[in-house]
Amino acid sequence: MIGSKRVALLGAIGATALSSTAMAHGEADWLHAAMDGAVMLVTALEFLLPVFLVSLLAGRRVTRFVFLQAAVLGIGLLLGLWVLPGPADLATIGLYARVYLIGLGLLVLFDLRLYAGVVLLLLLATGGVTGLEARSAITADPAAGLVLTFGFVLSAICLYLPTALIASRFGGGWQRIAIRVAASWIAAIAAVDVAFMIAPPG
Repeated sequence: MIGSKRVALLGAIGATALSSTAMAHGEADWLHAAMDGAVMLVTALEFLLPVFLVSLLAGRRVTRFVFLQAAVLGIGLLLGLWVLPGPADLATIGLYARVYLIGLGLLVLFDLRLYAGVVLLLLLATGGVTGLEARSAITADPAAGLVLTFGFVLSAICLYLPTALIASRFGGGWQRIAIRVAASWIAAIAAVDVAFMIAPPG
């Protein structure tokens, strides 16, 4: 079994190698597009937070299932980006995504022990919702969109794996309390965002 620290280290080395290659070979447009997709996930909270939250929830499962969970998350992202129908209005998608984020935050906050199948469904839903919200940015240019998708999905999996593996080690104690507090703050931020989307100030 690959330890969580090794997975995190391999992800960091892979990202560094990919970015260095892209910088060294300016003509390699596909590398730049892949890096753009990876950066898009980690620099936008609306994409980053759902993946982070569901990793904390899924981390309660036995670690040997974490790689299956990561694969299901990737499938959900692909479905959301390229397959699932969604509202044409981006504001509506954003509203749904934030309400879903509140739900994820509450699940982590209450520290519920969910069946493995339920966790997989949540991962698929998280990928689908996040993919729908990112669709307009990823698929604006279909030619580059496939490479952007690769970077985006790979970045999500590289974030999910070490976070879920680390969270799985903390079944109780102050570490688990810290995880629940973080989830409560994320849910609260999403709730405030929903309030502003429904009734904008002014």
